Amino acid sequence: MLLGMPAIGVRFDLNRVASGNPELACWKIFWRAIDPESLVDANLYEGSSGATLAGEENVCCLAIQGGNSGIIDRVRTALAASREFQAVCASPMFVEGQLCVRERLPDAGKVDAYGDIIGRGRACHLALAAVQEERQGGAPGEPWTAPSGPPRQKPASERTRLLPKLGSFEDLRKFLATTFTPRQFPREGGAMYWVTPEELCDIVEAYAGLLMVEFREYACAASLDMCTVSLFEKHPPGTWPIEFNGLFPFTSAADARRIGAAWRTAPEYANVLPKLAGIRGRYQINFCKGEEISRSEILPAERRTPPGLLWSRIGERLERVQAALRQEAEEQERRRAEEETKRQAEDAERERLESQRRSLQQCVVCGLGLSVIDRMRGRDRHGACGGSQ
Repeated sequence: MLLGMPAIGVRFDLNRVASGNPELACWKIFWRAIDPESLVDANLYEGSSGATLAGEENVCCLAIQGGNSGIIDRVRTALAASREFQAVCASPMFVEGQLCVRERLPDAGKVDAYGDIIGRGRACHLALAAVQEERQGGAPGEPWTAPSGPPRQKPASERTRLLPKLGSFEDLRKFLATTFTPRQFPREGGAMYWVTPEELCDIVEAYAGLLMVEFREYACAASLDMCTVSLFEKHPPGTWPIEFNGLFPFTSAADARRIGAAWRTAPEYANVLPKLAGIRGRYQINFCKGEEISRSEILPAERRTPPGLLWSRIGERLERVQAALRQEAEEQERRRAEEETKRQAEDAERERLESQRRSLQQCVVCGLGLSVIDRMRGRDRHGACGGSQ
């Protein structure tokens, strides 16, 4: 390990790790907690702690060393939140900085710019492959959860409960087109998949080994606060994305309700569009197929969002949208309450004025005096002001 470079060692109590291959089991727990794409350019190490070699404990230490402290913070946060790691961790859980470097652990490989493991560590490679297969095939294991974001039901729906194994990025494109395009969509239109934010994250996490993710928030002609999730082929890196647009506001709630207006020639699809889009107020909650225009370059590493962290980005935005909807609903309720108060005050004033005019034998409408005939007939207003003739 390199002196002076940020490092963290993740410590496992081997007396609590039930496996004939403890290094493999430890790496599986590690990769279930954190996405390798969040550790780009980090060096990996594995081995027995110095105290273990001295016969003082029985601990396997997995170490990560990167060029910035952000990587170390991500590892610490993700592992500390992992229930699976909590069940087998040593005390202390972590060793950091020069204390970690002094462990002199053997090299286990490196995470490259695409989130792949290169180098020597066989257990590290095998564990990552096994965890990715677990996610893609729906095998049991600790759910892949981001260290932040609101609670999320998994699976999000029956459509993502048992996602099939897919061999390529193009298989994923075809799967989305056939599974998530509603039956009401005109066949001649090709594909138009619709997914909820939670379903989108289920899909991205299940096929993390096939794709790279870009999360964007920007202004465009369709919305001043558009949100787009673009998926790109990972091996080899591709430039033609699968794209989803959602969680964005229309100019007004009326515009949002008119979402089906452009589909008058396909009335069945137009009728279900508000539900497919998840329209709430002026917001479209659900994600739909975007333009999917081929890019001129491969998605740069600094613009990638690790698949396991997508929910933290989407969930944070969803919370903002929900807060905006609550604020709009509260504002509408406040205006309704003000209008009702104003109406009641106007009614009370009208009743007071009518009562006063009756006591003065005046027309309750115009305020002029009533004739003798009007009074004899018990009228409270002139015939011209609405009284009976």
